[in-house]
Amino acid sequence: MGDENSIQTVTLSTDSALIVAFGNGKSIRFEDCWLRDHCRCSSCYHASTFQRAHHILAIPDVTISSYEFDKKKIDIKWSDDHKSTYTAEFLSQFDFNTWKESRKLKPILWKGASIESKIATIPVNDFLTTKDGTTCVFQSLLDYGVALITGVEATSEATEEVCKALGGVQHTIFGGMWEFTTRADHADTAYTNLPLAVHNDNTYFTEAAGLQILHCLKHAQGTGGETLLVDGFFGAQELKREHPEDFEFLTKFNLEAEYIEEGHHHTYSAPVIKLDSETQELVQIRFNVYDRAAMAFKSSEECRSYYRSLRNLAKYYEDKGNQWQFKLKPGTVMAMDNFRVLHGRTEFSGHRVLCGSYVSRSDWLDKARSLGLIQ
Repeated sequence: MGDENSIQTVTLSTDSALIVAFGNGKSIRFEDCWLRDHCRCSSCYHASTFQRAHHILAIPDVTISSYEFDKKKIDIKWSDDHKSTYTAEFLSQFDFNTWKESRKLKPILWKGASIESKIATIPVNDFLTTKDGTTCVFQSLLDYGVALITGVEATSEATEEVCKALGGVQHTIFGGMWEFTTRADHADTAYTNLPLAVHNDNTYFTEAAGLQILHCLKHAQGTGGETLLVDGFFGAQELKREHPEDFEFLTKFNLEAEYIEEGHHHTYSAPVIKLDSETQELVQIRFNVYDRAAMAFKSSEECRSYYRSLRNLAKYYEDKGNQWQFKLKPGTVMAMDNFRVLHGRTEFSGHRVLCGSYVSRSDWLDKARSLGLIQ
């Protein structure tokens, strides 16, 4: 433990809270109810499962009878004679601003083809078998929302192995692993050869997929079908800078999206731009011009704001200068953050087969957390 986290002084307030000063100059107040809830003795906490042993209703309403401390720990005796020990290393984590900052994702905004030289492009064997390779892919997803994995056999089976390593295949109405061509397996424009404007998937799901994985298995006797990617966060920031009233509207208005085919009818309403309620930082983009449901509006002003704000945001996403366009070829698997990056494609001819899957956000962030990349 570094000196910056060592305990310097401890003071008991008149309302039974401990004020702890650390070597880094920070002073943190710990309420007695928090301290008792966070007792790490074997009767209060299961260290093997990292879970509390008691229901919150079983925490006694007690006060601090006495305490002792040194640089490494604080020992407390409670009014019910229970004893607790708290290490300096544990307590020093809970300065609110530091704690909150440690849990923030820190995306690096980008525009256009500038991203190509920055994202991770990792051989599949390195990704699957080495920690360095795995870490590079997940760091790229955290930073830029995109990563490429190369040298993958052009089969669904080989692609699935990559998807599992990214967090696991998420099953939806489209299946687990799926292939799509111009055969109309589902009521979706993706199953055509028409151009697709950039969009996020699953805006009609309660929780959209976290990652989307795509692999072009074959494109024969034709041209076109280039992939288009856009940083949705960059576009939202530009909207905030140039049209702040539209940005605010899209963070508050619940736009309804829907997906309908035989036997299925998904619908969900949420803001196009989701912000963290405390920090007001960008969390998610739900932008899909195809999935918008027919809606009624409470006023003419709301209706006009809806169309104006969506169009102004769409201008950033459709700006060729903001898009990265490239040909996804057999052997290269693309993973992208569906909460952030919009994807589309140009029109194509010939026989083109893609496969892929989704990975839930919980699952891929679990992987990133286990690698120590985020908390």
